[in-house]
Amino acid sequence: MRWTGDSARRRRYSGYGSSRWAGSKRSRASGESRVIAVPTVEGLVCPTVSRPGIGCQRPSRRETARPRRLTRTLGFPARLETPDPRPGRPTSIECLRETLLAQEARVIVRKRMWAGRGAGAVVAVAALLAPVFAVNGPVARATAPDVVTIDSGGLHGVVAPDYRLFNGIPYAAPPVGALRWRPPQAVAPWPGIREARDAGPKCAQATGLGGPRSTDEDCLYLNVWTPPTLPADGRGLPVMVWIHGGSLQTGAGNIYGAAPLVSQPDGDSIVVTINYRLGILGFLAASALDDGTGAGDYGLMDQQAALRWVQRNIAAFGGDPNRVTVDGESAGGISICAQMAAPGSAGLFQAAMMQSGPCSGQSLADAEAEGDAWAAGVGCAGPDAAACLRALPPDVPVDHTPESTNVVYGNDFLPQDPVAKLKAGGMARIPTFIGSNHDEMALWVWMKYGIPLGARLDATVYPTVLRDQLKLDQDSLDRVMAEYPLSAYAQPALALSRVWTDKVVCNLIGQVADFSRQNPTYVYQFDDPSPLSPPSTFPLGAYHASELPSLFDLVQAGPLLHGVMTPDQQRLQAEMRSYWARFITANTADPRGLPAIPRYSATAPAYLSFRPTGSRPSDAFAADHRCEFWSDLAR
Repeated sequence: MRWTGDSARRRRYSGYGSSRWAGSKRSRASGESRVIAVPTVEGLVCPTVSRPGIGCQRPSRRETARPRRLTRTLGFPARLETPDPRPGRPTSIECLRETLLAQEARVIVRKRMWAGRGAGAVVAVAALLAPVFAVNGPVARATAPDVVTIDSGGLHGVVAPDYRLFNGIPYAAPPVGALRWRPPQAVAPWPGIREARDAGPKCAQATGLGGPRSTDEDCLYLNVWTPPTLPADGRGLPVMVWIHGGSLQTGAGNIYGAAPLVSQPDGDSIVVTINYRLGILGFLAASALDDGTGAGDYGLMDQQAALRWVQRNIAAFGGDPNRVTVDGESAGGISICAQMAAPGSAGLFQAAMMQSGPCSGQSLADAEAEGDAWAAGVGCAGPDAAACLRALPPDVPVDHTPESTNVVYGNDFLPQDPVAKLKAGGMARIPTFIGSNHDEMALWVWMKYGIPLGARLDATVYPTVLRDQLKLDQDSLDRVMAEYPLSAYAQPALALSRVWTDKVVCNLIGQVADFSRQNPTYVYQFDDPSPLSPPSTFPLGAYHASELPSLFDLVQAGPLLHGVMTPDQQRLQAEMRSYWARFITANTADPRGLPAIPRYSATAPAYLSFRPTGSRPSDAFAADHRCEFWSDLAR
């Protein structure tokens, strides 16, 4: 069935009809028509149907004769075509709109392009319609590709019902041999189509919370997740680049399944997860390696190279390179702060999210002193130290990674201390979303004193442990013991967890205030005591990284980050994904149907408490962690 009517009506709606109208006097300008091919939908209940199961009603002659009515019903110019229906099962115009809203239709968008009078061409694109009815009408969706071409070659990805995934894409040359402890280099192009079904190796690391040990240095790979459909008009989706945590020593991008984030009611997005060099291989600053390019920050340079890759290639996957948000947890958050301070990263992202990762850094002088001592300890000293270091078997740096790793400032990559640059108001001026967990440091206390059959923290050694862990002088130790008396806690491990957490979180709150003076800043605290906690001698609460299952599919992660959620936690999970989607797509924190997170300021320090019993705004962040006490102690 096609629209019929007199020739005058056809001329009036010449933009809607078949290609033979292209030569009419009214068709010199380009136009667009949409042909809606509507299937018969068994059991579809329409507004005009009184009984379920009857199907859709036959269109009246008045409806079929008036394109204007269809246009008014749908909100955009269109003409109607239906398949040959079974008797009694054709589709009415009113039911057509319900069919579209139910995402049960197929749309053909025909765009006319006239070179001149009497000449025309029609380009037809067919796709399943996933309409989003906005002020200016529905947005047609096209099936996302599973084969794309980027600057280094073709890729064939994974097709799933709710996502597309391109795994193990090299974004830089393997940093091996002469390229070890050097800035990342361009990847060599490959011929034909590369299979992108399997994740690349994780970067060399010792056994830890990131999983089993690895000595693989060929690890500079990333993964791209997209929704199953993309806007048919070619409009790019916003992009989130995830920088994993792990103390700059462990972890991998492929652990984080991003399918739940790419398709959200508050907006679809593209998600990129990356690997970067870790531990000594990623952050060794030694004078023998200092060639002026950024000694000590090879892992940060990898991250920047991945961000540059996104700028060059993300459009091929349906992403917008001008709408990139970086997000990271723990060491990932520390990395993002460093990228916001790094001159070479300017313009590579337009918004930032930092989860439990405050700004931090170590001076080049201090880092090189430690690095030279490390190099000498593995037998590489003197004029040939650089060659010696690059010739080491990969298991040597893995097995001799120091207890802690930090980003390095004072080199060409990161000239200034990120903390000082933040205080001076010199960071990238972009919307910022920052948060932490209520019991951050419980995880570290558990690793030392909470594992069943492991070491215990008793009251006799507690003061010494507290002094050494928090680096307190005797006067400060006495004041802390008075503020947090052991008698208030069931065991010393809980007291240490509370003291250590409050100190760390209050430091973060101070940085939040600095961010809010230059950027639109939104703040959260994750307050869900996780049921996924490992066996412990004390309750861990909302420990470090325990928010991650509320954002990602972490099937590949260990028991600390993967398990079964309660119904309340599943609701919280859906809420948090809505907040993340809203910030990624709009750079605000006001998802539909949920409490908005107000902009944070030093005078109005509002934040959102994420709770399974109901998230709510609050201004008690600083009071909850006794930040006035810690501020006085620091004076």
